[in-house]
Formats: sequence, structure tokens, C-alpha cells
Amino acid sequence: MMHKVSAVLLLGFAIAAFAAAAIGKLPAETAEPAVDRGGAWTRAGIAAAFADRQESLWRQIADGDPLPSTGSRVLFAYALALCESGKHPDRLARLFDLAERMQERDPASDAYGNLWWTWRHGQVTDRNAVEFCAQDALVIRLRHAEFVPAAALAKLDAMLKLMAEGCRRHRVPVNYTNIAILNAANLIVLGEMLDDRALLDEGLLRLNGICLWTWQFGTAEYVSPTYYAPDLNGLMSIRQFARSEQARAQAAALFELLWSDIALNWFAPGERLAGAHSRSYDYLRGLGPVDGHLMLQGWLPPGDTDGFELLHSALYDFRPPARLRQWNQQMPRVVRQRWGINYAESRTHAIYPEITLSTSGAGYPAARQDMPLTVDLPGSRRLPRCYFIADGRQDPYGTWRYPTGGAAGHMKALHLTPFWAAAQADRDALAVAVYRQKDLSDEETFNVQSHFVFRKPSDGLWIGPRRVDLPPGVPDAPSVAPVETGEAVIARWGSAAVAIRVVSAARQDGAPATIRVMDDGNQFGVLRLTINHRAATKTIDPHVAIWVRVGAGLTDEAALTAWRTRFENDSAQFSADDSRIVCRAAGESGPVAVSIEKPFGMGGSVELAPPPCPGILELDGREIGRPLLASLEPIRRFQGPTLDKPALLEQRELALAAADCLVLPGMMIAESAEDGTYVIQPKDPPRGRGMIVVPLRVKQAGRYLLSADVKAPNPQSDSLYVTISGKGFQLPQAEWLFRVTPSWQRQTAGLGRANEPSPLDLPAGDCMLILQTRETDVAIKTLYLTPQ
Repeated sequence: MMHKVSAVLLLGFAIAAFAAAAIGKLPAETAEPAVDRGGAWTRAGIAAAFADRQESLWRQIADGDPLPSTGSRVLFAYALALCESGKHPDRLARLFDLAERMQERDPASDAYGNLWWTWRHGQVTDRNAVEFCAQDALVIRLRHAEFVPAAALAKLDAMLKLMAEGCRRHRVPVNYTNIAILNAANLIVLGEMLDDRALLDEGLLRLNGICLWTWQFGTAEYVSPTYYAPDLNGLMSIRQFARSEQARAQAAALFELLWSDIALNWFAPGERLAGAHSRSYDYLRGLGPVDGHLMLQGWLPPGDTDGFELLHSALYDFRPPARLRQWNQQMPRVVRQRWGINYAESRTHAIYPEITLSTSGAGYPAARQDMPLTVDLPGSRRLPRCYFIADGRQDPYGTWRYPTGGAAGHMKALHLTPFWAAAQADRDALAVAVYRQKDLSDEETFNVQSHFVFRKPSDGLWIGPRRVDLPPGVPDAPSVAPVETGEAVIARWGSAAVAIRVVSAARQDGAPATIRVMDDGNQFGVLRLTINHRAATKTIDPHVAIWVRVGAGLTDEAALTAWRTRFENDSAQFSADDSRIVCRAAGESGPVAVSIEKPFGMGGSVELAPPPCPGILELDGREIGRPLLASLEPIRRFQGPTLDKPALLEQRELALAAADCLVLPGMMIAESAEDGTYVIQPKDPPRGRGMIVVPLRVKQAGRYLLSADVKAPNPQSDSLYVTISGKGFQLPQAEWLFRVTPSWQRQTAGLGRANEPSPLDLPAGDCMLILQTRETDVAIKTLYLTPQ
């Protein structure tokens, strides 16, 4: 017992010393802290309002255990709100006692230091819990140590030490943006707080990886109204509390990039972060926690919020540059951005004063909450938007939430994840969705439908040349208007309009799908264009190809009629065979085309016209994003192959030092007197799977052998994954198994467990070689590509 007490006291002294230094350099509370437009909100006022809302929680836990649904996050948020508002310090010990009981205490557990997501779980089910809880715990310790009673402070200190280990053991992929940022922030601030150099270095390494990834591939969780809030919070935590100048500079640049992204995609007439979203929790309106930040900046009027998002938005003292507001007032504008490593992982958003159109070139992997094709209109943020949704549960509005997969069982309204590819040229978007068998295997799936949901038109609905007055329907007897394949559906709101054509759609038995415009009597004020793919006989993977055009400035009937007529007469073609689908349309500003090859999304090619965005954030063709990061370390001194300066592969052997390539955590660059410089994924500290990425420019199509100088010390450390991705082709991820060798040895890739070398057939043009961790302790020194 004495050892534990001494450890806590020493920890307390270390934290107190750090807190004094940190608080001493914090900006003083200004006369105008974060407020709404009316000037009524202050940080303390927001915290007090949040704390008051938790009175029922406090009454329940004061003398007993929490309700099963009580989360660890709310315990720390409530404690933080009490500290920020100067209320009820006597309650903190009880809150920390409950939180302590929710923290994993077994050092042998991989989740050591992490926390239960809710009381009912009784174990760690979602590793993200430690990141959110640590954010609040750090602010309490650094800003309010004198307010917290001694006994409660001792509990908090003990939990923080364990949280540090929980964050260290949390394996966060670098492209899981919001959690990766929170994780790096927590490791950096905790490492400095605890005077733990190894912990700090691990956080700095992970933040370096985020910078490198973002510099080349953009923000992976793109334009997310849900996850841009924790992104901002994590970056502001580094800026406010970290001592490392490099970390603070990196966080400041990423913070400005994120706010630039928000500003460019902010649609002030519709009071929302508009366009295609990844990981949206609100399909109908596109709202989320980032709205708390927008309210505090005056970009949004005070609105409906549970206070949780406002509390965390107001914690820090950093604001976006005022000049960014000018961008979201510039119309029209076209915003394009890259959000991933693969060719089609990009996004386009065309913004006009009365309407916006946006597409994602590819489906966001695995999340089942992306909105890849959207139209936004002016009006209150409470009004619905227009969007495409792939639906397996007859839930086009995302209102049916159910326990999702995984131990945590979060309640979400998930949709299907068909293979998706889309291209956009300003006001025209063309998209193809293919429902593969694996997309329909979820036990919650009992239907297969594609919907384009749109706000009820205030100024007319047309199907083909006919104006349609669709009578109100009810859920059990919807009002229906049939639509033929290729027939235009046009809706108008004042001077704005959207035109939709289903170019092709098939059922599961290969027959043409039925297409209908429907009013089902919903309470949201929307209609839907519904394509039914389900059939009793299942012989094919059904598909839909949809073309959407938006119109702006249609101020009179003559302008509308001319615009409608052009869309109805513009050509569109669709062709499909056993290996390929090709869809083309004549857009107003040029052709739009999507070409995809089997196996869709699993190694088949994708080609889009116009091609995807090469930059990480563009405004009207001008790169905004990469210059914001160019002066940062480790970017400033990076000399290896990049997307704009790929390694040239000619008809002679190309040799590249692995350490000169783009190395992303959990792989790391190591060096020793015996081995020189090399790349390895160490076993400790544990990290997410790392990557080595090599952008290539193949001068001449041909066959090439891949080899590497490697160390593979034992049968548990003798393999990695390889894939090559490029325009028009993709090599499916394959295992590369090495012969066990304790010393450096050049070995040629026999992919997919092949015993013989596996030549790579590479077309001319740009592509990326990606090596990814399969097992730890495999070391790589030099990579070779040799023409055969």
C-alpha cells in the first residue's frame, strides 16, 4: 500500500509542476471569451448549463451505481463542467470513484488503462473511450488542480497514469483521423506531464505520421459533421497544453487546414457543412458536433444542442483566422479534395448561392454512414437535405438505429456499402453503385433499394415532360408515380432545381429495376426516388447508375424550360458485360464518365472523368492545403518519392532505400551502427499497422519483379502485405512471405504464398506501391523493382 501511495504522490508532484508551467503560459481569459452572436455564452456559462442538465444523473449516482447506459465519457464531462463553472467540488470524488471502477486495472490486459464505454459493459469494449476521457481529465488537471479536493485529485492522478498506458496501447491507424489526432494529443501532453520521454516520443511519432499522411492523402474522415469536432479538439489540446514547439506548429497547421476545409464547404444559405460527408450520423440534415464550434464562431446562430458539443468546443482559446470567412461567401466556387490513398478517394463540391452538388469518387470504407452524393439547399438547418442512400432495411431517412457489430454495440442507423464510383464536372455528377453479395450479408438486411431523397419541391415536380402533382401519401399507402429508365425527374425550388436520371438499374435477377417517385407521408417534408433491386431469384449483383444535374439562376419559366430541355436531350450511355461497366453522360461543362472493372472494389480498375483531385484541398483548381503543411517537420526535409514527384520506373532496376520513402506509423525508421538505416514495425510500443508508400511513375508498361533486402528473424516475423494501386488498375492485397533470415538478405516477392517470384504487370502511368504490416519485427532496408 505504501508503494502505491508514494507512486501517486510522486505522480501528483510531477503533474503539479507541469500544470504550473502550462497554466503560466496559457493566454489569460479575455474580456470576450467564446460567445454566441448575442454575447450571452461564456465558457463558464456553457459549462454551468451542461452541469445543470446532469442533475438527474447526479441524483442517481450520489448514493448508488449508475444506470447501465451511463458512459465513462459523461462522468468526465460532468466533472469538467463542474470545474469550469466552479460548482460542487464535493461531487468530484464520487465521479472519479465511479470512473476508477470503470478503468481496466490488469497490466496483462491489452486494454490496460482503458475504460468501459458504459457501465453495463463491465469491460473495455471500445478502445476509443480512453482518448475521449483523457481529453477531459487533462483539462481538469491542468486548469483546475486547485479547485479539485485533495482526495479527488489523488484519484484523478492515478487514473491519468493508467490512461497514459491505455493511450500507448491503443493501436490507431493513421487514417482513422479523429481518434488518431486525439491519441497523439493525449500521448504528447501526458508524456510531458508525467516526464515520460518514451511516451512523449511515441506521441510525436504518431503526430508526424498524421502530418505525412494528410500532406499526401488529405483528411481521411472527410467533411464529417461528427468527427471534425474531435479533430479540432485534439489539435487545440496540443496547441494549448503541449510544450513541444514542433508539435504545436504541426497542430497549428493542421488546425488551419481543417478550418479551411470547413470554410470552403460551409454553405451559409443552408446553415450547414454541406456536400458529401463521410461518417454522418444525421442523414436528413447533415448536422453534428462540429456545429458547436460553428456556433461559437458566429457562423451559426444559437441552436438546438445537448450542450456536450458546446462544452468541448469552448474549452480552448484558439479561433480560426477571420479571413477564412471570406471563402464561404465566395460563390460560385468548386471545392475538390483528396481523402485517401487510392485513385478514386476524392471529393468534389460545386457551390452556388441557391444550391450545391457534391460527390465522393469512392465509398468511404467500412463505415456504412457516408453520404456520397448530396444536394444542399438554402433555408434553416432544420430542413432536410437531398442525398443518395443505399438501403437494406427500408430506412431511407436513417431513423432506425440498432446495435451495431462489435462488443460495444453502439446504436447506429447503418446503410449498405455497395461498391461506389462517381465523377463530377461542376453541376453534373454521375455515379454507379454495385451491390455485391458481401454487401448484402448483414443479418439486418432484408431488402435492396437505392434512394435519392429530396426536399419536397416548392415550385414544381416533373417526370419527363409531365408536371406531376403527387398527392400526399401515408406510410402504409404511399403516393407513387412511376419513372422509366432514362426519364428525367426534375424538382424546383425558386431559382434552383435538381434533375435526376436513372441511366440504368437492375434487379438481383437481371431484370430492369422498378423506379418510382414516392410520398410516404413522412414527417420530414421529403420525397424519394426509389429504385427496387430485390428479386426472389438472385443471379447477378444488382446495380444503379444515376446522373444528377443542378441548376442555378433559373429565375423564370423560360430559363427553367430551356434548362429542363437540355437535360432531357443530353445523351447518356451505359454498357455492361461480364467484366466491365461503363457509363457516360454529356455534362454542361464537359463529359462525365465512370468506368469500372471486376472484381469491383477488390482489385478491379476504376477510371473517372474528370479525373479525381490530385490536391488535398483545392479551391477553383488552386491548391490550398499542401502549402499549409509544407514548412512542417518532417515534411520540410522529406526528399523521397511523393505524389507530385514519384520515383521513375524505367527499363532498368530501381533501388530505393525504405527509410527514404513515406513511412507511416506503426512502422518506424530505425538506425544502428551494425545495420545502418532501415524500417521496422517493432512489437513495443504497440501500434496500428504501419505502411511504406512509394509513388511510382512507370515509363513503359511491362513486367517487373519486386524484391527487398530484409531481416525476418523467426516464423512469427516473416511476412508483410503488398498492394499496388493506380489509375485504371489495382493489385489486390497479397501476402509476401519471406524466408527466415537473421541477417540482411535480398528476397524476391512471391505473392499470395507463392513459392516462385510473382512478376507484376504494370501499365504505363502513375501508381503506388504499398507495403503494409502483417507481422512485427520484419525489417526492410532497400526496395528493388527490376524489369523482367
